[in-house]
Amino acid sequence: MAEDKDNLIWELDKLALIADSVQTIFKGKGTIIFELESDEYQKVINHFREIDRHHKHFSIDISGTEFHFILKDLEEKKEK
Repeated sequence: MAEDKDNLIWELDKLALIADSVQTIFKGKGTIIFELESDEYQKVINHFREIDRHHKHFSIDISGTEFHFILKDLEEKKEK
């Protein structure tokens, strides 16, 4: 459990650095989108308790920068 908590802190620290960097580039609001494969998406969403896991996307806000996580469509993958 401690390893999961440390991993979450490490990932949130990286996202906070990204948010800080985005805010220094432009004055406007920053929005970042991650389109993730199922395993990565589940790994990220499992860090958050109050997120409805039945949706294929969720968002978090870190210091005014929005991060959107989207589950990559498996049908799109089959077509390629």
